Amino acid sequence: MNVRTVDLALIDAGGRLRALDPAWVDLLAEEIGRDGLIEPIRLVARGERFRLVSGARRVAACLKLGRADILAIVVPQEALADETAVQLGEIQGNLLRGEPTVLERAYYVEAWREIYLSAHALPKRGRKPKAGGIEIPVQRNNISAEKAEPANDDAEDPFVLSLSEAARQALGISQPTMSRYLRIARIEPAQGHRLVGHPSADSRAELLMLAEQDAERQREIVDLLRSEPPRAATVAEAIAQLNGVVPTPRASPSEQVHQRFSRLRPQDQFAFLDLNTEVVERWQVVRSTGGRRSGGRGAA
Repeated sequence: MNVRTVDLALIDAGGRLRALDPAWVDLLAEEIGRDGLIEPIRLVARGERFRLVSGARRVAACLKLGRADILAIVVPQEALADETAVQLGEIQGNLLRGEPTVLERAYYVEAWREIYLSAHALPKRGRKPKAGGIEIPVQRNNISAEKAEPANDDAEDPFVLSLSEAARQALGISQPTMSRYLRIARIEPAQGHRLVGHPSADSRAELLMLAEQDAERQREIVDLLRSEPPRAATVAEAIAQLNGVVPTPRASPSEQVHQRFSRLRPQDQFAFLDLNTEVVERWQVVRSTGGRRSGGRGAA
Protein backbone atom coordinates (compact mmCIF):
# COMPACT_ATOMS: atom_id res chain seq x y z
CA MET A 1 0.00 0.00 0.00
CA ASN A 2 1.51 3.31 -1.14
CA VAL A 3 0.71 6.10 1.35
CA ARG A 4 2.09 9.49 0.47
CA THR A 5 1.40 13.20 0.40
CA VAL A 6 -0.26 14.38 -2.82
CA ASP A 7 -0.69 17.90 -4.20
CA LEU A 8 -4.40 18.75 -4.07
CA ALA A 9 -4.10 20.52 -7.42
CA LEU A 10 -3.26 17.17 -9.05
CA ILE A 11 -6.46 15.42 -7.86
CA ASP A 12 -9.45 15.08 -10.19
CA ALA A 13 -12.56 14.82 -8.01
CA GLY A 14 -15.39 15.51 -10.46
CA GLY A 15 -18.26 13.23 -11.48
CA ARG A 16 -18.99 11.94 -7.98
CA LEU A 17 -22.20 10.01 -7.30
CA ARG A 18 -22.51 11.48 -3.83
CA ALA A 19 -23.07 15.23 -3.64
CA LEU A 20 -21.00 17.19 -1.16
CA ASP A 21 -22.84 18.22 1.98
CA PRO A 22 -21.50 21.68 2.98
CA ALA A 23 -22.31 21.01 6.65
CA TRP A 24 -20.11 17.90 6.63
CA VAL A 25 -17.32 19.80 4.88
CA ASP A 26 -17.49 22.46 7.61
CA LEU A 27 -17.35 19.82 10.34
CA LEU A 28 -14.40 18.01 8.75
CA ALA A 29 -12.56 21.30 8.24
CA GLU A 30 -13.07 22.02 11.94
CA GLU A 31 -11.74 18.58 12.88
CA ILE A 32 -8.81 18.49 10.47
CA GLY A 33 -7.79 21.98 11.53
CA ARG A 34 -7.70 20.83 15.15
CA ASP A 35 -6.49 17.22 14.96
CA GLY A 36 -5.07 16.76 11.49
CA LEU A 37 -6.25 14.26 8.88
CA ILE A 38 -6.99 10.96 10.67
CA GLU A 39 -7.69 8.75 7.64
CA PRO A 40 -5.98 9.15 4.25
CA ILE A 41 -8.10 9.57 1.14
CA ARG A 42 -7.89 6.96 -1.65
CA LEU A 43 -6.61 7.80 -5.12
CA VAL A 44 -5.74 5.93 -8.30
CA ALA A 45 -2.80 7.06 -10.43
CA ARG A 46 -3.64 8.54 -13.84
CA GLY A 47 -0.34 9.43 -15.47
CA GLU A 48 0.97 12.55 -13.75
CA ARG A 49 -2.37 13.17 -12.06
CA PHE A 50 -4.68 11.24 -9.70
CA ARG A 51 -8.37 10.27 -9.77
CA LEU A 52 -10.27 10.43 -6.48
CA VAL A 53 -11.81 7.14 -5.35
CA SER A 54 -12.92 8.05 -1.82
CA GLY A 55 -12.56 11.12 0.37
CA ALA A 56 -14.30 13.96 -1.50
CA ARG A 57 -15.40 15.65 1.72
CA ARG A 58 -11.89 15.44 3.17
CA VAL A 59 -10.49 16.98 -0.02
CA ALA A 60 -13.05 19.81 0.13
CA ALA A 61 -12.31 20.38 3.82
CA CYS A 62 -8.55 20.66 3.18
CA LEU A 63 -9.18 23.08 0.32
CA LYS A 64 -11.43 25.11 2.65
CA LEU A 65 -8.55 25.25 5.13
CA GLY A 66 -6.25 26.53 2.37
CA ARG A 67 -4.01 23.46 2.41
CA ALA A 68 -1.92 22.55 -0.61
CA ASP A 69 -1.60 18.80 -0.12
CA ILE A 70 -3.24 15.81 1.55
CA LEU A 71 -2.25 12.36 2.77
CA ALA A 72 -3.48 9.65 0.38
CA ILE A 73 -3.41 5.93 -0.31
CA VAL A 74 -2.42 5.70 -3.97
CA VAL A 75 -3.26 2.54 -5.90
CA PRO A 76 -1.64 1.81 -9.27
CA GLN A 77 -3.52 2.60 -12.47
CA GLU A 78 -4.04 -1.06 -13.37
CA ALA A 79 -5.91 -1.67 -10.09
CA LEU A 80 -8.74 0.66 -11.20
CA ALA A 81 -8.24 0.79 -14.92
CA ASP A 82 -11.23 2.92 -15.95
CA GLU A 83 -13.95 5.23 -14.65
CA THR A 84 -16.34 2.32 -14.15
CA ALA A 85 -13.90 0.71 -11.71
CA VAL A 86 -13.42 4.03 -9.91
CA GLN A 87 -17.17 4.56 -9.62
CA LEU A 88 -17.63 1.02 -8.30
CA GLY A 89 -15.00 1.77 -5.67
CA GLU A 90 -17.00 4.83 -4.59
CA ILE A 91 -20.25 2.85 -4.44
CA GLN A 92 -18.75 0.00 -2.44
CA GLY A 93 -17.07 2.39 -0.03
CA ASN A 94 -20.34 4.16 0.74
CA LEU A 95 -22.57 1.08 0.86
CA LEU A 96 -20.29 -1.07 2.98
CA ARG A 97 -20.07 1.54 5.72
CA GLY A 98 -23.69 0.89 6.66
CA GLU A 99 -25.89 3.24 8.65
CA PRO A 100 -25.79 2.96 12.44
CA THR A 101 -29.05 2.12 14.18
CA VAL A 102 -30.58 4.47 16.74
CA LEU A 103 -29.16 2.26 19.51
CA GLU A 104 -25.66 2.31 17.98
CA ARG A 105 -25.86 6.10 17.67
CA ALA A 106 -26.84 6.30 21.33
CA TYR A 107 -23.82 4.26 22.42
CA TYR A 108 -21.57 6.38 20.18
CA VAL A 109 -22.91 9.57 21.77
CA GLU A 110 -22.40 8.16 25.27
CA ALA A 111 -18.80 7.20 24.43
CA TRP A 112 -18.32 10.67 22.95
CA ARG A 113 -19.58 12.21 26.19
CA GLU A 114 -17.23 10.10 28.34
CA ILE A 115 -14.27 11.10 26.21
CA TYR A 116 -15.31 14.75 26.37
CA LEU A 117 -15.60 14.71 30.15
CA SER A 118 -12.29 12.89 30.54
CA ALA A 119 -10.59 15.41 28.28
CA HIS A 120 -11.81 18.25 30.47
CA ALA A 121 -11.06 16.60 33.79
CA LEU A 122 -7.46 15.70 32.87
CA PRO A 123 -4.63 17.64 31.18
CA LYS A 124 -4.64 17.29 27.42
CA ARG A 125 -2.25 14.57 26.28
CA GLY A 126 -1.76 14.12 22.53
CA ARG A 127 -4.51 12.97 20.21
CA LYS A 128 -7.91 11.99 21.56
CA PRO A 129 -8.80 8.30 21.74
CA LYS A 130 -11.41 6.75 19.45
CA ALA A 131 -14.74 5.12 20.25
CA GLY A 132 -15.71 2.18 18.08
CA GLY A 133 -13.03 3.07 15.55
CA ILE A 134 -14.59 6.51 14.90
CA GLU A 135 -12.69 9.68 15.65
CA ILE A 136 -14.75 11.69 18.13
CA PRO A 137 -14.79 15.49 17.81
CA VAL A 138 -14.93 17.52 21.01
CA GLN A 139 -14.94 21.24 21.57
CA ARG A 140 -12.57 22.53 24.22
CA ASN A 141 -13.77 24.68 27.10
CA ASN A 142 -13.25 24.88 30.86
CA ILE A 143 -16.12 22.72 32.13
CA SER A 144 -15.01 20.16 34.70
CA ALA A 145 -16.18 16.58 34.35
CA GLU A 146 -16.69 16.41 38.12
CA LYS A 147 -19.61 18.85 37.84
CA ALA A 148 -21.35 17.01 35.02
CA GLU A 149 -24.51 15.01 35.67
CA PRO A 150 -26.11 12.48 33.30
CA ALA A 151 -27.93 14.34 30.58
CA ASN A 152 -31.70 14.42 30.22
CA ASP A 153 -34.25 16.61 28.52
CA ASP A 154 -34.58 18.85 31.57
CA ALA A 155 -30.92 19.39 32.47
CA GLU A 156 -28.27 21.47 30.74
CA ASP A 157 -25.56 18.87 30.31
CA PRO A 158 -22.14 20.44 29.66
CA PHE A 159 -21.34 17.92 26.95
CA VAL A 160 -24.61 18.53 25.10
CA LEU A 161 -24.05 22.28 25.33
CA SER A 162 -20.49 21.88 24.00
CA LEU A 163 -21.59 20.54 20.61
CA SER A 164 -20.41 22.98 17.98
CA GLU A 165 -22.74 24.43 15.35
CA ALA A 166 -20.77 22.65 12.62
CA ALA A 167 -21.24 19.31 14.37
CA ARG A 168 -24.97 19.92 14.87
CA GLN A 169 -25.44 20.80 11.21
CA ALA A 170 -23.42 17.88 9.84
CA LEU A 171 -24.67 15.21 12.22
CA GLY A 172 -28.25 16.47 12.16
CA ILE A 173 -28.39 16.17 15.95
CA SER A 174 -30.00 18.90 18.00
CA GLN A 175 -29.32 19.31 21.72
CA PRO A 176 -32.66 17.66 22.70
CA THR A 177 -31.86 14.73 20.39
CA MET A 178 -28.42 14.37 21.99
CA SER A 179 -30.09 14.25 25.40
CA ARG A 180 -32.45 11.52 24.21
CA TYR A 181 -29.52 9.51 22.85
CA LEU A 182 -27.88 9.71 26.27
CA ARG A 183 -31.09 8.43 27.86
CA ILE A 184 -31.18 5.52 25.40
CA ALA A 185 -27.53 4.74 26.25
CA ARG A 186 -28.71 3.74 29.74
CA ILE A 187 -29.73 0.42 28.19
CA GLU A 188 -27.30 -2.16 29.51
CA PRO A 189 -24.80 -2.93 26.69
CA ALA A 190 -25.25 -6.67 27.31
CA GLN A 191 -28.92 -6.31 26.44
CA GLY A 192 -28.38 -3.70 23.74
CA HIS A 193 -26.03 -6.03 21.88
CA ARG A 194 -28.68 -8.75 21.94
CA LEU A 195 -30.99 -6.38 20.05
CA VAL A 196 -28.70 -6.18 17.01
CA GLY A 197 -30.83 -6.90 13.95
CA HIS A 198 -34.13 -6.48 15.83
CA PRO A 199 -36.48 -3.67 14.68
CA SER A 200 -36.52 -2.23 18.21
CA ALA A 201 -32.83 -1.35 17.87
CA ASP A 202 -33.78 1.31 15.31
CA SER A 203 -36.88 2.70 17.05
CA ARG A 204 -36.25 5.68 19.29
CA ALA A 205 -39.64 5.33 21.01
CA GLU A 206 -39.02 1.63 21.74
CA LEU A 207 -35.52 2.27 23.04
CA LEU A 208 -36.56 5.16 25.29
CA MET A 209 -39.20 2.88 26.79
CA LEU A 210 -36.62 0.14 27.37
CA ALA A 211 -34.12 2.59 28.87
CA GLU A 212 -36.62 3.56 31.57
CA GLN A 213 -36.56 0.00 32.97
CA ASP A 214 -34.07 -1.30 35.52
CA ALA A 215 -31.35 -3.73 34.44
CA GLU A 216 -33.26 -6.88 35.40
CA ARG A 217 -36.43 -5.75 33.66
CA GLN A 218 -34.40 -4.86 30.55
CA ARG A 219 -33.06 -8.42 30.47
CA GLU A 220 -36.57 -9.87 30.82
CA ILE A 221 -37.89 -7.66 28.03
CA VAL A 222 -35.08 -8.62 25.65
CA ASP A 223 -35.64 -12.29 26.56
CA LEU A 224 -39.22 -11.96 25.31
CA LEU A 225 -38.14 -10.14 22.13
CA ARG A 226 -35.39 -12.63 21.33
CA SER A 227 -37.07 -15.91 22.26
CA GLU A 228 -37.71 -18.49 19.52
CA PRO A 229 -40.38 -17.92 18.44
CA PRO A 230 -40.57 -14.33 19.78
CA ARG A 231 -43.06 -14.00 22.63
CA ALA A 232 -43.33 -10.25 22.07
CA ALA A 233 -42.88 -8.14 18.94
CA THR A 234 -42.27 -4.80 20.65
CA VAL A 235 -40.96 -3.45 23.93
CA ALA A 236 -44.46 -2.27 24.79
CA GLU A 237 -45.87 -5.78 24.27
CA ALA A 238 -43.09 -7.26 26.40
CA ILE A 239 -43.74 -4.81 29.23
CA ALA A 240 -47.47 -5.54 29.04
CA GLN A 241 -46.80 -9.27 29.35
CA LEU A 242 -44.47 -8.79 32.30
CA ASN A 243 -47.09 -6.60 33.97
CA GLY A 244 -49.76 -9.27 33.43
CA VAL A 245 -51.70 -7.14 30.93
CA VAL A 246 -53.23 -8.95 27.96
CA PRO A 247 -52.37 -6.82 24.88
CA THR A 248 -55.12 -5.95 22.42
CA PRO A 249 -54.64 -7.93 19.19
CA ARG A 250 -53.32 -5.74 16.40
CA ALA A 251 -55.63 -5.28 13.42
CA SER A 252 -54.37 -6.50 10.05
CA PRO A 253 -53.73 -3.89 7.33
CA SER A 254 -57.03 -4.73 5.59
CA GLU A 255 -58.90 -4.45 8.91
CA GLN A 256 -57.31 -1.06 9.57
CA VAL A 257 -58.42 0.19 6.13
CA HIS A 258 -61.93 -1.17 6.74
CA GLN A 259 -62.15 0.58 10.11
CA ARG A 260 -61.22 3.90 8.54
CA PHE A 261 -63.47 3.31 5.51
CA SER A 262 -66.49 2.56 7.71
CA ARG A 263 -66.10 5.93 9.45
CA LEU A 264 -66.16 7.92 6.20
CA ARG A 265 -69.21 9.83 5.04
CA PRO A 266 -71.13 8.10 2.22
CA GLN A 267 -69.86 10.53 -0.41
CA ASP A 268 -66.27 9.94 0.71
CA GLN A 269 -66.82 6.17 0.58
CA PHE A 270 -68.03 6.52 -3.01
CA ALA A 271 -65.04 8.69 -3.87
CA PHE A 272 -62.73 6.02 -2.41
CA LEU A 273 -64.40 3.32 -4.54
CA ASP A 274 -64.06 5.52 -7.63
CA LEU A 275 -60.32 5.75 -6.96
CA ASN A 276 -60.18 1.94 -6.70
CA THR A 277 -62.55 0.99 -9.53
CA GLU A 278 -60.08 -1.39 -11.18
CA VAL A 279 -59.52 -3.28 -7.94
CA VAL A 280 -63.27 -3.53 -7.27
CA GLU A 281 -63.93 -4.85 -10.78
CA ARG A 282 -61.12 -7.38 -10.48
CA TRP A 283 -62.47 -8.50 -7.11
CA GLN A 284 -65.96 -8.97 -8.61
CA VAL A 285 -64.58 -11.15 -11.43
CA VAL A 286 -62.51 -13.28 -9.06
CA ARG A 287 -65.42 -13.70 -6.67
CA SER A 288 -67.89 -14.64 -9.43
CA THR A 289 -65.57 -17.34 -10.81
CA GLY A 290 -64.64 -18.73 -7.43
CA GLY A 291 -60.97 -18.07 -8.12
CA ARG A 292 -58.29 -17.17 -5.65
CA ARG A 293 -57.26 -13.63 -4.93
CA SER A 294 -53.81 -12.61 -6.12
CA GLY A 295 -51.47 -9.68 -5.84
CA GLY A 296 -50.09 -10.26 -2.38
CA ARG A 297 -51.45 -10.05 1.11
CA GLY A 298 -54.43 -7.75 1.41
CA ALA A 299 -54.80 -7.31 -2.38
CA ALA A 300 -58.20 -7.82 -3.95
